[in-house]
Amino acid sequence: MRRYTIVIIPDSKSGSKRYTVSYRTTTILKTLAGIGLILFGYGLADYIHMRSLRSSYLQAIQDDRALKGEARILMSSLDEVRSSLRKVKEYSAKLAEITNIQTQSLTKRTGLSSIANTNNNSAASMEAGKIEQRSSVPGNVDLDRLVFKPVFARLDSITLNSQKGVLELQQIISRLSQQKTLLASIPSMAPVDGWITSSFGSRSSPFTGEPTIHKGLDVAAPVGTPIYTPADGVVIFSGKRNGFGNFVMVAHGYGIVSGYGHNAQNLVSPGQVIRRGDQIATVGQSGRSTGPHLHYEVAINGKVIDPKKFILNIDDLAIAAH
Repeated sequence: MRRYTIVIIPDSKSGSKRYTVSYRTTTILKTLAGIGLILFGYGLADYIHMRSLRSSYLQAIQDDRALKGEARILMSSLDEVRSSLRKVKEYSAKLAEITNIQTQSLTKRTGLSSIANTNNNSAASMEAGKIEQRSSVPGNVDLDRLVFKPVFARLDSITLNSQKGVLELQQIISRLSQQKTLLASIPSMAPVDGWITSSFGSRSSPFTGEPTIHKGLDVAAPVGTPIYTPADGVVIFSGKRNGFGNFVMVAHGYGIVSGYGHNAQNLVSPGQVIRRGDQIATVGQSGRSTGPHLHYEVAINGKVIDPKKFILNIDDLAIAAH
């Protein structure tokens, strides 16, 4: 049988030592050593892999904390945006209410409510249905699998609210524009400085003493006193009118027409565009008149209306009458 002899010679003076190992034993030891090296290699590789996984896990935890922190900041920002949009909506509602007060009070008093409401409703219907809700997530992405699903849902909600806010502001602007035109067309100021001598309605005729219907407002003033148009409009008549002498008629839109009679002189021509406060004539006593005054009348769609319902500064004339 083959054998291996191992000789150990120490540095000291003591004698050397011999060990005899069989070939079989040597083979077994070599095999065990090889297996040990392989196991050590696998163990070392597994250790390195575990170290890498642990590092990735720690990095993932850190990234997760960072994402959660960013998500909290984003949610907070979205809450602030939502709060701002809510304030815009509240202010829009207040603006709509405030700007509508004067028109409502004046149009109800003068019988123009139906005209104002029709215009507002038509504006609202023109803008209706223009909001289209769109998701901030592309259609090919499953929303339920997103990490920040609540954030995207909140973002969609805020986007929709902002679109509604924009639509409301557009409607308010449209309403304001219409109200501005309507208010500019309402004869809301006294056309002359003077005092009321005869109101609208039933009265005794100053010429016959018989009961009659006075279709306007008589405002006495010295001859030559300026007469101003109380609203924007277009002159549709300037000339002589039976019983009223020099007469001016102005169309203001929305079916509103105003008339001015007994003038000393007409200062405008048919087709002329005029603005509230422009002088159109002077006080006189032309036509059938008992003294210098302005006969002032207002009609809506051909029906005469008491002019005092329109005049916002009517108290100035009423005080003068005392």
